[in-house]
Amino acid sequence: MKKSLVLLVIAALAVVGAAGYIQASELIGTGKTLAFVPKQLGNPYFVAVKDAVEEAALANGFAFRVNAPDSSIEVDKQIAIVEAFIGAGVDVLVLIPNDATAVVDVINEAAKHGIAVFLVDSGADESDYISYIGTDNYAGGQLAAHWFGANVKGKVAIIDGAAGNAATTARYMGFMDAIVDYPHIQVVTSDYGNGDMGTAMMVAENFLTAYPDLAGIFACDDIMAKGAGTAVNAARRDVIVVGFDGSPDGAQAILDGVMDVSIAQQPRLMGKLAVEAAIKHLQGEEVERVIYTDCEIVDKDNAHLYLEWH
Repeated sequence: MKKSLVLLVIAALAVVGAAGYIQASELIGTGKTLAFVPKQLGNPYFVAVKDAVEEAALANGFAFRVNAPDSSIEVDKQIAIVEAFIGAGVDVLVLIPNDATAVVDVINEAAKHGIAVFLVDSGADESDYISYIGTDNYAGGQLAAHWFGANVKGKVAIIDGAAGNAATTARYMGFMDAIVDYPHIQVVTSDYGNGDMGTAMMVAENFLTAYPDLAGIFACDDIMAKGAGTAVNAARRDVIVVGFDGSPDGAQAILDGVMDVSIAQQPRLMGKLAVEAAIKHLQGEEVERVIYTDCEIVDKDNAHLYLEWH
């Protein structure tokens, strides 16, 4: 009787163990490696994307690897990092390109080696990537222009990201194309801030010196907007500063009076959707070439809701 009971228990445990094994083996990422290469990891925005990609990748059985250049203008270093991952034989590459044109060859090279490439946040010129997941940056730039049109009158300056940065270029172009609908606003100058707070601060100081009657500054990310806002406050000038990202630091800067508004993105959602798109692709399902995430206005009324990344 006891022997029969023991055999039943052993059999039951074997079934449970087998079921657990089957469940684990069903994770699509088991035995595969997903590599993430952002523009840099000094910007909390890209850390937020990284965290979401890593969480989703590990939850689906992937081995996760990450590497990044030190700066968003280090294009050659980013390409070298991708080449190293190609040589390592990763299965999936999630990339935030530093330059839309320069990365085309390395994207195509990855595809030739059977690596599924997904772009997040910032796009690339026509190449063999599977899908772009991120903000419609052109539409986000238009949204910023419409806010300026409703709230600002006079001369406005723009701090763009870096030359070749597809995301900030699209924001700039969207802003410029929409602002023509508001004849009471004149865009008088622009310059690159290279996604750096100190650089943006110096650019803003130059703007303030050249245009004593400047009414507003649109910076194409929150880090640059914080630099611009710091320059405005130091000069004791009444100049509206609008950023782009909806970062926790940007939200706090709005509450502290360093910035006025930010156009919010959803970096954590982008990272999660990129891994979901990779899984669909690996399962043989069709993935949309472009997957847009929404953006919205952050101001003093709702900034408290953006003290964590969305």
